[in-house]
Formats: sequence, structure tokens, C-alpha cells
Amino acid sequence: MNYYKTSDGKRVSKTFIDGQVKKAKEAKIHKHMQLYGYMFCTECRRNDCKPIDCAHIVSVDECQKTGRSELAWDLDNIKIIGRSHHQKMDGLDLKFSKDIF
Repeated sequence: MNYYKTSDGKRVSKTFIDGQVKKAKEAKIHKHMQLYGYMFCTECRRNDCKPIDCAHIVSVDECQKTGRSELAWDLDNIKIIGRSHHQKMDGLDLKFSKDIF
């Protein structure tokens, strides 16, 4: 089993991190719904930017690698954005052009 450090030196398992991240995403969605009453992309402020994702500002991988695993489940490190914005933020907005082939 993989273990990662937190800022205070504790070791936590990947299973624990994943469980905490899941709870944090649920809490972020709940908080968003309580504040606004509906889901929308906080990047473009539209509700037609679907599907909506919970995106990490600092990725879970980066949190683990830098010994700040607790940041992965920090609500302030998670934002609610549309999938297209999430992919762009993560560098996954690859566009294929005809001249590549």
C-alpha cells in the first residue's frame, strides 16, 4: 500500500486520501447547493457549461508528492467548474487538427 506524508509529518494511505477527497467533493457540492440552490460553472458563471466537475486547484498528485496530502481534501483547494474548463485547467484540452496526420 502507498503512503504519503501530510504537512505535519503524518503518514496516510492512498485509500485514506481517496476517501477524504470523496467526502470533500461531496461537502463542496453540498455547500455550493446551499449557497446558490443550483449547480453552475464558477469559471464562466453559467449553468449550461455541463457536466460540472469538482476540480483541484493543486492536484491530488502534487499534494502527495510535496508532502501536503491534507491539501487534497481541503475545500478551499476544490472548485466547481464545467468539464471543458476542468480539462483546460489540467492541460487536457487537446485539439487535433487535420494537418497532424
